[in-house]
Amino acid sequence: MRGVSANGHSANYVETEQLVEFDKNGDSKQRYLTSFVQIRGSIPLFWSQRPNLHWQPEPLLNPIDDQTEAFKRHMKMQQNIYGGKHVIVNLVNQRGREKRVGGELDRVVIRTNLDFVRLNAFDFHKECRALDWGRLDILKKQLRGEITDFGFFASSINSTEQMHKQKGFFRTNCMDCLDRTNVVQFMLAKESLKDQLSYMKIISNGFEVDSYPELSVIFKKIWADNGDECSRQYAGTGALKADYTRFGKRTFSGAWNDCVNAFTRYFRNNFADGYRQDAINLFLGNFRVDPDNLPATFETTVLNFDYHGGAIVGAIFAATMIILCVLVAENMTAAVFWLVIFMALMLFIFINGEEFVNKPRLKID
Repeated sequence: MRGVSANGHSANYVETEQLVEFDKNGDSKQRYLTSFVQIRGSIPLFWSQRPNLHWQPEPLLNPIDDQTEAFKRHMKMQQNIYGGKHVIVNLVNQRGREKRVGGELDRVVIRTNLDFVRLNAFDFHKECRALDWGRLDILKKQLRGEITDFGFFASSINSTEQMHKQKGFFRTNCMDCLDRTNVVQFMLAKESLKDQLSYMKIISNGFEVDSYPELSVIFKKIWADNGDECSRQYAGTGALKADYTRFGKRTFSGAWNDCVNAFTRYFRNNFADGYRQDAINLFLGNFRVDPDNLPATFETTVLNFDYHGGAIVGAIFAATMIILCVLVAENMTAAVFWLVIFMALMLFIFINGEEFVNKPRLKID
């Protein structure tokens, strides 16, 4: 399951606070402190995306649950925690499989009509296709007014009269709230940083953070590291598109890392996450161990003695025979025969993908 729980809690929910501390003239008695808070979290609806060996499983909305109430419960919880207004920055594709969830979010926001919530949809992949990161300026212009209006928290060690409070919050999401979300949160934080530094009279209005190379390098590294750690905790790898956050451009090493991380995520999502979910349920006490009803060891692997294990072993054997026929026997007729067998077995495996992935074994009441 992804999305939101019945109690209004969102999956992959993370609050990120950017802090700036400055001692005027190097004097700790003239210290300023500012902060800018952002939120990321799964689209707050009842939806799921079950692993099935496909590269991107189809997201499914639950037609039975009340999506409007789920959304309203989550957003009112947000207002109780943070107060102020909330802008939902929705980065999912506005066509294809992601549109199903993104389109439902559009409809739910209209139906609930909460006066403290605004939805800003931005099709990240469409607008920034071909790695044209400059197109993010479109989103920046859409949100610039609210970045200024929401402001940031600010205080001085000398006077509480100079205190400011952040008046609104950006809640950013894509499908998994990792890669696209990292890029946009970095952009929002960078815009807020300019306002914070201007407030403390470190830079004048109109100056860009990139005009200060040392500051720019440190700032990019902080946000790239933040994105990597969020991604490692949730998906088991560093973030994709991290080279833009870290260097401001696409690099060969960044593209290579994205490729490696994408395949690593695919493997973990399909063949390791069930075990991890069982570990989480044990750790949180969601599952109580019954010593008289423990699963047998052979039940936790697809390489067992039923037709699932047979299909996998058969595919591996067929692939081995193809290699031997081509490289050793040089028998192309036999190679084609084993290729047909291999493709038939792989087709069977992918059609029945949900039966081959690593699922949680511990049943929660």
